[in-house]
Amino acid sequence: MADEVALQGEGTKTLHLKSLRIKWQVVAIQTIATLTLIWLYLQLGSNFGACDTTNVDSEGAALWCPALDHTLTLDLFENILGSESGDSGFDLPIPDFLTGQGNDGPGRYYMPIILCGLITAGWVFLNLQAPQLRRRVILGGLSVLILFLAGRLLLGWFWGMLSNWELYLPISSDASKNHAETLVYPLILYTQFFIVAVYMIPLWTGMMGIWGLSKRMIGWSLGTTLVYLGIHALLSFEAVTVYIDLGLNPISPQISEKMMLGGLVSETIWPLLLMSILMLVYSESGFAVIRNLEYAFRLPESCKKDPEYVTQFDNMLNGHLIHTVGIFTLVSICAMFALKFDDLILDIVAIFGSSQWSGQVQESLELQLTYGKVISAMLMLIFVAGMKYILPWQRIVGFIESRLPDLNSPE
Repeated sequence: MADEVALQGEGTKTLHLKSLRIKWQVVAIQTIATLTLIWLYLQLGSNFGACDTTNVDSEGAALWCPALDHTLTLDLFENILGSESGDSGFDLPIPDFLTGQGNDGPGRYYMPIILCGLITAGWVFLNLQAPQLRRRVILGGLSVLILFLAGRLLLGWFWGMLSNWELYLPISSDASKNHAETLVYPLILYTQFFIVAVYMIPLWTGMMGIWGLSKRMIGWSLGTTLVYLGIHALLSFEAVTVYIDLGLNPISPQISEKMMLGGLVSETIWPLLLMSILMLVYSESGFAVIRNLEYAFRLPESCKKDPEYVTQFDNMLNGHLIHTVGIFTLVSICAMFALKFDDLILDIVAIFGSSQWSGQVQESLELQLTYGKVISAMLMLIFVAGMKYILPWQRIVGFIESRLPDLNSPE
């Protein structure tokens, strides 16, 4: 067993977490996961938000109205507060350039994404500190937030009671004794931050999970992404829009004459296919880092300094990087072929002549609708999976890997 392995020789490289966290392969996998997460979030916000031709500005240009846009909620919140206060020029506490308000298109997301990255960096750095220091920083931050919320109210209330030498509640019709008004500004600030944070849950939880090595955070990110997609599908369903119409753009039907990538995939399917591939790459890369580092952490101390174990760990990381590019490229191409398998079925049926059955199949629209594509795609995937009993896939993959450049040479 691993506990019984004797130290064969101590090299300059080790499998301690402190050195593995800065290893280029680990950082590369984390970077891939982070970039795909950001790309996935941008796709999530814009895929189902294309405005129709009637929603245009004064110059006739289509307005930006994504399905997942925090600035629309902030604008509504700002208008409500302005109408309540009677101030038409009311502005929220957090500047617009930080929240993305007033920007056009995807520019509304850029600064919040940068802020999520900075918050993640601070959170990860804090988790690397001693537990006692981490506890003090968290308690200090909570104390600052509480003092910012109720500090002026308590100080003004106590000073008012001392100066007037009387007891009274901080809520009063007398303006000089109504100290509760000091709660308005911090509550608006916290609400504005909360609105942005709710919309950015998939992003900041995912970043914290990737760089903080937390499976639970990555699970939260994937879960909220699926929840947002489910809510959008529900609210854009035709039977629901009759009663509640929020202007969301529903998922397009899968029949389209416009094709991409040399006729391999239609324009209506491409956004959905891209989002699914990005979600797979993000989840696999994010969990792979944690899985590999857990393996290294559980090794005995003697094995962590053994050059053979270090080389084996490098091979695992290099193999994962190669498979991330190769396997997911093949999966994407296979998915495209599966979505076009209905056309292949029609071509095969046409070979059997012009019988009544073949004519009905060729004229059938069900094969090109959503459920028809799902059924034909499943047939294609079953066919590919059954090929493993005919073709020696392991030998083919081993032959290809043997011809790849050697990434395991000493640095």
